Amino acid sequence: MNCPHHCEIFASRPRSYRTCPCASRNSAPCYRYEQSGELVARVRGFTQDDAHLFCRPDQVKEEFLKVIDLVLLVLRALSFEKFEAQVSLRDKEDRSKYIGSEENWQKAEQAIIDAAAECGMDTIVEYGEAAFYGPKLDFMVKDALGRRWQLGTIQVDYNLPERFELEYVGSYNARHRPVMIHRAPFGSLERFIAVIIEHTAGRFPLWLAPEQAIILPISDKFIDAANEANAKLHALGIRASVDERSEKIGRKIRDAEIAKSPFMLILGEKEVENGTLSVREHGAGDVGAMTAEAFAQLIGERITAQLGKATVA
Repeated sequence: MNCPHHCEIFASRPRSYRTCPCASRNSAPCYRYEQSGELVARVRGFTQDDAHLFCRPDQVKEEFLKVIDLVLLVLRALSFEKFEAQVSLRDKEDRSKYIGSEENWQKAEQAIIDAAAECGMDTIVEYGEAAFYGPKLDFMVKDALGRRWQLGTIQVDYNLPERFELEYVGSYNARHRPVMIHRAPFGSLERFIAVIIEHTAGRFPLWLAPEQAIILPISDKFIDAANEANAKLHALGIRASVDERSEKIGRKIRDAEIAKSPFMLILGEKEVENGTLSVREHGAGDVGAMTAEAFAQLIGERITAQLGKATVA
């Protein structure tokens, strides 16, 4: 857990109510004693995109709503449209594994319920799924195969600030206890990547694809021209490579389709003479001939459209 480290960072110097909320964030390795054989979906060592916000009690709902917006932005950008918001609460019967007072737990649980209601989010309640220090709002995502995964999580915590004796100075020099919000939009990077790979079947969104285009020279004599075109695309911010194999163009196209390369840029004598590239899109076929600049503009428009959907509430 990174939580204690971030608590110590907050406590390392005097804090004022004027500086709240303040946050510490990092992506760091964590370790859990998971059962063996879970592979990348639930491993014992993983990287968590961890952040902790320390805020005044009157700021909890506003900050919680901002984090909900962040998690929804991540899910929409990756086309995860089938998800449930799960309010994870304490076990109704066995309270021995949880720390903190009943009053703090009730305040934390109510803060999550109120924030989810305010943003119009449908939620389900699961008892016994809370962290030992506080309740959570977990985002349960269904992948393309219908399997349910817990990815993003947001937690309200009144207990760790008390355990670590965290304080900030209020407007009348009185000392107050902050509230801690735990935030992990991805949950863990390894699990998130595993779910994305299976959900997209390897066909990543264009903005995320490691390689956005592959240049396919139709014969060896056009390799130099292909490398020049590749350098120009790199200068325009496009992630591309050149297939320099001595294979027929039909084989190169077929292999690029199997590899799910988003765009194939075919380069032959006609294209060299005209200063263009013949563009094919994965799964869609011929798009037409265009210059490197026009292709870069096409990529930019596609990415803007994809990410624009993510910002729509």
